[in-house]
Amino acid sequence: MIFNKNLGNIFVSSAPGIISVFLSFFTIPIYIKFLGFEKYGNFLILHILLSVVMITNFNFGKIASIKMQKVIKKTQNSIISTTIFTSIISSGLICLILYLIYLLLINFNQNLIFNNYKILFLALFFSNIYVTLENISKGLKYYFLSSCGNLIFYSLSLSLPALFILFDFTTTENVNSLFQISLYIKIFAILFIFFTLIYKRHLNYNFSSLIIKDFLAHAKWLTLSSAYVQVFDFFDKYLIKVFLGAASLSLYSIPQQIAGKLSVISDGLISVFIPKISSSKNKKKTFEILNSNFYGFFYFIGFFLILINPFIDELLIWWLKENANLSIIYLFKIFLLISFYICITHIISTFLDTQNLSKKNFQIETFILILFIIGLIISVYYKNINFFAYTMLIRSLISFFIKAFYIRNFLMNFNILVLQNIILTLIFLFSINENIQLFYFFSVLFLLLLFFYFPKNIIKREFLK
Repeated sequence: MIFNKNLGNIFVSSAPGIISVFLSFFTIPIYIKFLGFEKYGNFLILHILLSVVMITNFNFGKIASIKMQKVIKKTQNSIISTTIFTSIISSGLICLILYLIYLLLINFNQNLIFNNYKILFLALFFSNIYVTLENISKGLKYYFLSSCGNLIFYSLSLSLPALFILFDFTTTENVNSLFQISLYIKIFAILFIFFTLIYKRHLNYNFSSLIIKDFLAHAKWLTLSSAYVQVFDFFDKYLIKVFLGAASLSLYSIPQQIAGKLSVISDGLISVFIPKISSSKNKKKTFEILNSNFYGFFYFIGFFLILINPFIDELLIWWLKENANLSIIYLFKIFLLISFYICITHIISTFLDTQNLSKKNFQIETFILILFIIGLIISVYYKNINFFAYTMLIRSLISFFIKAFYIRNFLMNFNILVLQNIILTLIFLFSINENIQLFYFFSVLFLLLLFFYFPKNIIKREFLK
């Protein structure tokens, strides 16, 4: 059995996240030991604030990567050049506008002032450009290049400052100095991708009106959907920081950060999935690409999570040692299920984007947002971290089931899929509440359904030679 190029590219695209998991095992204990939960929480919130890049980059790179699959190479280079230029101009303008708004706000409320706020806006400017460059690299199928950039920009910029703490204890006195180190690492990642594109002669002076039309047609819906992702994935952390404090944010973010690494596999898969399905002109082929990628992730990762579930408590206690507590263990199991459903929903959302149905993504998320806000209000009222986690879980489940129902004609064995997901959710809930007998009963039931309904033929054609 030989793996084909698709699976190899997915592995390359997933590698930065896998490396990041191992780095986190070493660096998080260092941050907690030398900074404490309070300062580490403040360091994390600076990185979390940069997540607004999901909105401010306007998805130019993603739109370009989809369009590039449908044009000749010469036109591709014009699209790349126009996209990068547009991204730089728009990033400069949006950061300037946000900076002026911030200056206006601090005139009315001095409590909004924090040290070195200028560096945060500078980091946002560079983050916008990076996201565009990374998507262009994926569109060109330079998976190794995009993976190296991703590893440097995200993983190393968050982890390497821990080494400076070990060698220079004075850095523990100023969280902003650690964030400044992160920014230098991020800039290096941008330069690495940009000069590689120049070396490979993908930049020219031609202007592409073709991609500008696509920006005008699709950017608004993709950006609005990204705004919702920002709310769904990060607003809970902002509220915890404000109402429960930085220490509570650390307790909440540590298990979420580790469980969230599950997305490295789905992100790697989607990196290969987007160019492949965007270039497909055959409905049958599109059907096979979607189902092989969706079910490949669903079954393999679902099986793996069930397999490791009984050992999670011991692994976390061994990893965090004296810093381990019941809250982190409890939250980790919840976030593991949340991350799984965010990942498979992301595959469906990406499929809708490639079919020019970004507006439908936005409409679905608008409905879910109302329920999500109600959950957050309840969580803030009771000031309970677990309520925040369960709100995230309910939101991820509703989003998955609605979007899966919308594309049910594109998914094989849809009714069985619904049953399997109900069972999988029950497996994790019984594990969280330590009902061991029911955990194993439903685990066996899930594995039996996997055995009878696993779509081995289309998965073999997609990932094996």
